[in-house]
Amino acid sequence: MSTRRVVTGNNEAGRSCFVHDGPTAGHVDLGVAVVDELWIDDPANPDPAARVDPATVATIRLSPPVGGSVVRVLTFLPARAGVVKDFSHYDTGDAVDAQNPDMHTTRTIDYGIVLSGELDLELDEGAVHLTAGDVVVQRGTRHAWHNRGAVPCTVAFVMISSPNYR
Repeated sequence: MSTRRVVTGNNEAGRSCFVHDGPTAGHVDLGVAVVDELWIDDPANPDPAARVDPATVATIRLSPPVGGSVVRVLTFLPARAGVVKDFSHYDTGDAVDAQNPDMHTTRTIDYGIVLSGELDLELDEGAVHLTAGDVVVQRGTRHAWHNRGAVPCTVAFVMISSPNYR
């Protein structure tokens, strides 16, 4: 699924304008999923005019900056066994469980909206099957995502840094 990204800002005269319109530069194929990094809000590096595109990154960080947020779209590819094999373009920090690399925990509250396809969300105590239109509120819990179906599953995520979790 291709995601059109429209970003607004203010020009030199203080008038609202469009500063980005089109696909994101933050596109990474992880083998088991494709990530489209749409926006990163980093309070340590404010840019109200949005002149620098924060989604133009060489490495996608799993978690947003402290106090910030990230918006991304992930397309989980179908019936792929295993976990991400190549982390060279994906920084997971300390989120991934070394004993079970499918499982990870972030210091965030996440809102995941299933746009298309089907996906399973696994927790320590159970799993749930998700379909298009379902919304997950992921509150800093250990979890994994699995596409056991035959078609890709696309999910939009809003991840917000939160000291209340983990």
